[in-house]
Amino acid sequence: MAKLLPMKEVAERVGYSESKVYQMIRRGEFPAGRKMPTGGVRWLDEDVDEWIRTTFAQAPEAHLAPA
Repeated sequence: MAKLLPMKEVAERVGYSESKVYQMIRRGEFPAGRKMPTGGVRWLDEDVDEWIRTTFAQAPEAHLAPA
């Protein structure tokens, strides 16, 4: 069952600050939330999880220098 997430939970889930997530939304890099009739904005957890999977799959491998 889908869960509705407030921005605080969205930011925690993706590992970015709320302001960073809002910047990404403005640039079209993150799905916008939906205004709820009772007030506030919410995101479907499924949409956030899909963004995480897609973004991670497209990210290049990190090559760290040996210590």
